[in-house]
Amino acid sequence: MKHKAGFVNIIGNPNVGKSTLMNALVGEKLSIITSKAQTTRHRIMGIVNGDDFQIVYSDLPGILTPNYKLQEKMMKFIDNALKDADIFLYMVEVGETKFNEKIIEKIKNSNIPTLILINKIDLSNQEKVEEQIVYWTKIFEKAHVMPISAITSFNTEKVLQLIIDLLPESPPFYPKDELTDKTTRFFISEIIREKILLFYKQEIPYSVEVVVESFKESKKIIKIAGLIFITLPVSLTEKSPVAD
Repeated sequence: MKHKAGFVNIIGNPNVGKSTLMNALVGEKLSIITSKAQTTRHRIMGIVNGDDFQIVYSDLPGILTPNYKLQEKMMKFIDNALKDADIFLYMVEVGETKFNEKIIEKIKNSNIPTLILINKIDLSNQEKVEEQIVYWTKIFEKAHVMPISAITSFNTEKVLQLIIDLLPESPPFYPKDELTDKTTRFFISEIIREKILLFYKQEIPYSVEVVVESFKESKKIIKIAGLIFITLPVSLTEKSPVAD
């Protein structure tokens, strides 16, 4: 039996549902999800295995024009993903018409199989969805254009089957029992950051970061110690004793 394997990189603007899609395709919650743009800051891989295939998904930060160092680092993940993909999943949402022309051209010129996934159709109607299919088909003439709803898993099985069909022949890149390339500590820090973003608004700056310092597991309890880093605006650091 021939084995297939490849890297499937999920690319798109902020908040189009990339993390929700990867969680649905992998069957586990690997990427945190909030209503805030650029919640995903790293390249998070989720691995799906079958008897004769291995799919290595990458959930990536949303495409943006970087304004500071953190965003520059986030965009480097996208640059790398444009180079090592075997398949692109380019995600948009219904009604979306803005896109980064340079990235679109890089994807088109790469000749790498591409699926254009029009997400959030559960929030739209048939007429608008059909208009979007025509719109994106004109931009990506050689791509597969498909309407989906990541949050309800509508058409995600069809997406999976298309991916398997398009995968190149290859041995697996990771052991068959692995789910991701990230450590337990990484996911703990992401879960804590997700809860901060969900339960706090203006009290905590959006640039918050979490570092797990210790992780001790026993039969009855898991003890976790971590640090929450906050970057204060300049106006606050000038007036607040916190800056001393």
